[in-house]
Amino acid sequence: MMNIDITCQRPNALYLLLFLIPAVIVSVMQCRKIVKKAGFFRLMKDSSAEMGRMRHFSVMMTSRLVFRSLAWIMLVLACSGISWGTYLEPVQKNGSSVCFVFDISYSMNAADAAGGLTRLQAASSYASMLLPHIPSSSVSVVLAKGEGVTVVPLTEDRAVIDSLLTAISPELMSASGTSLGKGVRTALKSFPETSGNANAIWVFTDGDETDGQLEGALGECLRKGVPVYIIGFGSESESRILAGDGKTTVYTALRSEKMKRICENVMTKNKRTKGDTVQVRYVDATEAGSALTLLDYIEKTGGTSAGNDGDDFENNFVSYEVKPVQRYQLFLGLAVMFFALGFIVTEIDPEKIASAFRKTAAVSLVAASFILTSCAENTVQNAGTILSSSWCWYQHKYNSAVAGFLQVAFDAASSGDEITEQYAAYDLAATYLMQNENDAAETRFSSIPDSAPSDIRYASWYNRGIIAYKEGDYDRAAECFINALKIDGKKMNAKINLELSTTKAEKDARVRENMLTAVSESQESDTMENSIFQRIKENDRNQWKNSGQTETVSSAADY
Repeated sequence: MMNIDITCQRPNALYLLLFLIPAVIVSVMQCRKIVKKAGFFRLMKDSSAEMGRMRHFSVMMTSRLVFRSLAWIMLVLACSGISWGTYLEPVQKNGSSVCFVFDISYSMNAADAAGGLTRLQAASSYASMLLPHIPSSSVSVVLAKGEGVTVVPLTEDRAVIDSLLTAISPELMSASGTSLGKGVRTALKSFPETSGNANAIWVFTDGDETDGQLEGALGECLRKGVPVYIIGFGSESESRILAGDGKTTVYTALRSEKMKRICENVMTKNKRTKGDTVQVRYVDATEAGSALTLLDYIEKTGGTSAGNDGDDFENNFVSYEVKPVQRYQLFLGLAVMFFALGFIVTEIDPEKIASAFRKTAAVSLVAASFILTSCAENTVQNAGTILSSSWCWYQHKYNSAVAGFLQVAFDAASSGDEITEQYAAYDLAATYLMQNENDAAETRFSSIPDSAPSDIRYASWYNRGIIAYKEGDYDRAAECFINALKIDGKKMNAKINLELSTTKAEKDARVRENMLTAVSESQESDTMENSIFQRIKENDRNQWKNSGQTETVSSAADY
């Protein structure tokens, strides 16, 4: 069974869930008040229809309350920082820091280490031997006894570390019990959060702990990308020592198998492999090359003397920290969804949904029966040809589309499949229309009979109207759009085109009328002009005649 580690960053936020209690009480009271004011109780006794309406109202209000409550719960969980699962995040490091964790319990006084030394003396000598090999690393010291205490914070002063190693003893702390886990957590806290160094923890112990917190502490170190090496001292044979009271005799030994098992469990739970750079590992101090194992990680970060003397190692080291996968986005999405459902349920009519479901089921059954019983092989083949030809049409490969539609029309006519033939004729006409072959398209559109499906007949009349409009025959275009609207009067495009065609036809009629009027007025103007000219000539002639007679009379008298 897979163990899922669920964590909560802000558990205090969960107290916000308590607001649901008064919110639910207020909602229920409001619902009852609405029901009472609406008089649904009286109507429920008088009519079965009102009884159904009452049930619908109760279900609606209950559903809305449930969905809104779920939305609030999801929102609170998002705020609390619930997370599960982990991922590895690369972190660039430069330099190194090491924390020495010494187990100073009384079991470390057992004199079963190499050279007749006590376990604590051997650990002190081992740490003194490691110090010269990490000259560029900052070092801190933590004593793992009781709660764990940082006696030397991170420093590069080796004299302070050496003086402490010479005086290390169980008497330095009066706390009882051995808690390696608390010591490791204290060591982890000794590293600054914003530090750019590659940190490491070295634990010097015999593995004899009393509270069992070591495995959890090692897991925390791995998740933060800090490797931990446990160095074992002593013999696996039981040794007799005196307890802290100086009277009680106890037996102790190196718990190497226990330490190895803990390290393997931590590596498995945190998805780490043995080849990973950041790991927890048990090292026996008496093994050959144990010190090189410890120095290997520090050497890669440039903290050893070898790393600083040459360019064999990179200055920047990349480690991986285990980060929890935050799930607030999931909870926020669920909160929005439930909140939206709370509004949707108030607009849903169960009776309409049931009716729509029954109609859909009936249509599906009829369609399925038709498909299963009436689809002949040639019909399926023609449908596939129409589909491929339509795809060519959308790709503007009109010649290929025409060939396909012609083949389908011929096959459908041969097999007596009128529906397929009518669809093929319409598709063929539409293709001709896209090629600007209006006459051929008009011929195909007009060949579609009145028995064809309504959508084909509407589309054929509509496209015939488009052809007539393009050719300037607006009266015929208006007639075609009227026929299309007789089939489906809800189409807005046909209505708009009908209005445009009618307007164009009326405008052309007015233009023709104005042209006739202009010609008539021009002729009338010419006639009037000639009449006036003749009248002027006649007046001039009469005037000359009268002028001549008068002059003759006067001349005779004067003479």
